[in-house]
Amino acid sequence: MSSHRTLLPIPLLVLGLFPLAAHADNLDTLQFNAGQTVTHDSNVFRLSDSANAQAVIGTPDRDDTVAVTTAGFKIDKPYGLQRFELEAGVEDHHYSRFSYLDFTAVNYAAAWRWSFTPALHGNLTTDRSEYVDPYADVQARGQINRRTNRSTVFDAEYELDGAWRLVGGVFERTSSNSQPFTFEGDTKVHGGEAGVRYVYPSGTSMAYRFRDGKGEYPGRLPSPVSAGNFTDREHEVRFDWAPTAKTTLRAKAAYFDRAHDGLGARDFSGVTGQLDANWAITAKTGLAGGVVRELGSYQTLNASYYEGYRFFIAPTWKASEKTAVRLRYDHGARDFKGPLPGFAASNRRDTTDLLSLAVEWQALRALKLTASVQSDRRKSNEPGADYKSNSFGIAADASF
Repeated sequence: MSSHRTLLPIPLLVLGLFPLAAHADNLDTLQFNAGQTVTHDSNVFRLSDSANAQAVIGTPDRDDTVAVTTAGFKIDKPYGLQRFELEAGVEDHHYSRFSYLDFTAVNYAAAWRWSFTPALHGNLTTDRSEYVDPYADVQARGQINRRTNRSTVFDAEYELDGAWRLVGGVFERTSSNSQPFTFEGDTKVHGGEAGVRYVYPSGTSMAYRFRDGKGEYPGRLPSPVSAGNFTDREHEVRFDWAPTAKTTLRAKAAYFDRAHDGLGARDFSGVTGQLDANWAITAKTGLAGGVVRELGSYQTLNASYYEGYRFFIAPTWKASEKTAVRLRYDHGARDFKGPLPGFAASNRRDTTDLLSLAVEWQALRALKLTASVQSDRRKSNEPGADYKSNSFGIAADASF
């Protein structure tokens, strides 16, 4: 897979345009931000109650206090038919007890919202995001996994007339883990997509896209239990609708197929989808919710993939002009399938429940303070895969 033409140099052209776009900016074009969050987590490593913490992490204490310091900036500059955007920041994570988990992440997102004519327009984007993935199953217990996702996308839309549009693009996406032995391994996929979109005068739209991608598992050698390369194909239908001025609905349904070179036992396919809804009930209250049907790789001897669902509900109450209360509940389930020949199916099933409450106070125009509590639970029929975690934190975010 090393011979394919990479897209990564393309964003450098975009980044080179930002000094020109940023010259003589208005005051609100360039924004800076900084923040400090302190969170106490009762179970940093998401260990099961049945686990011997002393043997796994060298101490009976499972909790820790994590301080995250952030600093960054954002540029948003229109220039004729074009718009240039750049957002970049640094996150420094510091653990009080488990200091060997400390790390600093550099994240960014850059975009050129291009338009050659009013009828021909699109986006050239690139981004990088590094974060702690507490839900990843790491084979070496007593470790956390940091996941880094990168993507580069060039897409275009051509308006044939007032309603029909042709859409297409190319992409490259990578996902890597800090731990060498995770069941959802590193991936790199590049490919293209093409389709059509229909836009009603009301703004409601429907779209169909077909995606074809060539992928690899970087650093993984082909073997009787693992493939090095794979092919992704996906048919997707998307629907965006605003039935009222206070309500929006977004839905997509897709059929996804992954085929592995030389190891068909790892193949999987099926229906995925997502439905999101937002309702502004009153000027002070709102409600968001959604449901997701998911499908993904998860490779052991007893499984090759998982399928499942997630749903969430998130009410918001703006108690005053400066105060907001946000509640969110997430529930999900995963079934693990696709054992290799000669191995019994694991029949593993996980359910997760995440409940969080946050109170926000806009103390000053440029300063927001937040206090939050969270309860995180996973139940599993696989021994040692269950966990419980409670956390509470405070945060201060400044923008200027």
